[in-house]
Amino acid sequence: MAALTLFILSLLVSTIIAIEDFQSTQCTDKEERPAFQALPLQLNADRKQFYFHVYFHEIFTGPNSTTTTAVSPNSDFPNFGEIGIMDVPLWGHLNQTNLIARFQGAAIQSDQKTFGWHLSFNIEFELPALKGSTLMGMGRALQLTTPREFAIVGGTGVFSLATGQMYGRRLSFPDENELWIEFKIVGYYTPMKKPDW
Repeated sequence: MAALTLFILSLLVSTIIAIEDFQSTQCTDKEERPAFQALPLQLNADRKQFYFHVYFHEIFTGPNSTTTTAVSPNSDFPNFGEIGIMDVPLWGHLNQTNLIARFQGAAIQSDQKTFGWHLSFNIEFELPALKGSTLMGMGRALQLTTPREFAIVGGTGVFSLATGQMYGRRLSFPDENELWIEFKIVGYYTPMKKPDW
């Protein structure tokens, strides 16, 4: 009987010690594993560069208009708060014979002191080899200033993880009907393996 009692007491003591050790380990793990960790980045080294030289042709009025005003508020400063939607071709040549892509997005008049527009856009490629791929960009455009510059902040399809810059210079002054801008787009992308689903 005494031997049985001693065995049961030993078993209880061992269990209590094991539970305390487990709880101590759990607390230590929680302390060593924060909610966010900055881990060393390992990316595919096969990073590629891209370059495009295109011509942006915006038409404001008529049946071939590429831009429309979605919001036109009544404000003290002309056009402040105005939102325009655009779907503008990007040509490979000024003679409009080679459609490279379409510049699709929104322009918001966000400056109360001058004609300064915030642009957020996608470049949707029309070339057969790049069909379905996009570059995403954003930036500020001053209506009467050239050159202008936008940031490439992402991409899809061929241009996964794209970053870069988009440089533009106006080739014609804005008039009542159209505007030409020459763009040079440079950047990098990293090919990624797509899910098999």
